[in-house]
Amino acid sequence: MNRLEHTLDLGSAELFPLAREAILTWKLQESAGVIARPVRRAHVGQIVDLWLNPVWPRRAVRLRGRELSVPVGPCEVVEVIDTEVTDEERQFQRAAGFVYRTLPGHLESGEQTFLVTVSSDDRLRVTITSESVPGHPLLKAFAPLSVAAQKMMAARYATGLKRMLQRLPSPGPSSFHGRQHILGEGQHRIQ
Repeated sequence: MNRLEHTLDLGSAELFPLAREAILTWKLQESAGVIARPVRRAHVGQIVDLWLNPVWPRRAVRLRGRELSVPVGPCEVVEVIDTEVTDEERQFQRAAGFVYRTLPGHLESGEQTFLVTVSSDDRLRVTITSESVPGHPLLKAFAPLSVAAQKMMAARYATGLKRMLQRLPSPGPSSFHGRQHILGEGQHRIQ
């Protein structure tokens, strides 16, 4: 089993609302050259097909009305995290993201988590974690390449989000203090 965790400081906690939207609407993947279809807000039970844009960071090339892309495979969102709460110690905590598990036909077999959090020092961080094994026979034969590719993609996700946030105007302080967004069964609180 390959385990991976990649964390990057994104800047001020004021960027949380923008980072939250980027993760929950699959813009994080897009910023790294991954195309998710259909694009809808992440929700438990959502099934998407993932594709790689081979000319990233340029926009995907269209040929005969279709995007030229490399299939990665299907996945299902199994958990959505979207929390803004004040704990017993009156410390405000915010987190947003989701977990997907791969489905048969995906290049990897496992789960991946995309999460933005605000730390106690009021910094915004993105963390990408995964636990997987190669799902395709060719990747099984070249397992070290699979691990290297996952590390590269985790870094691309994180730096892509950081670049996206740097290009957007910074919002004012969040008005969601103490409020938790209800998303259903797959949601959990950060404690």
